[in-house]
Amino acid sequence: MQPKNVILLGVLALMSIFSLNFLIQAFAETTPEGYVIRQELVWGLFYEMMVAAFIVGAVVNGIVIYVIWRYRESHKRNRIVEPPAEGTGA
Repeated sequence: MQPKNVILLGVLALMSIFSLNFLIQAFAETTPEGYVIRQELVWGLFYEMMVAAFIVGAVVNGIVIYVIWRYRESHKRNRIVEPPAEGTGA
């Protein structure tokens, strides 16, 4: 599988999980009291989404820091090897 397909499948899976969770809670009309307090449901969904956003943000920040550290200019593998000067006899 190509990396684009794997990322697409992952995003679609996460979106379906979150949307299913939202639909189950938003359309749940039966509680022990017989009514739904939508304000509590909205804050609960907000809290869940903020937790997911912070986790995704932490992962993205970690990847960015890794890429910057790995491909920095002073890294041994990224240094340009200059050919020897022509007059040195080497």
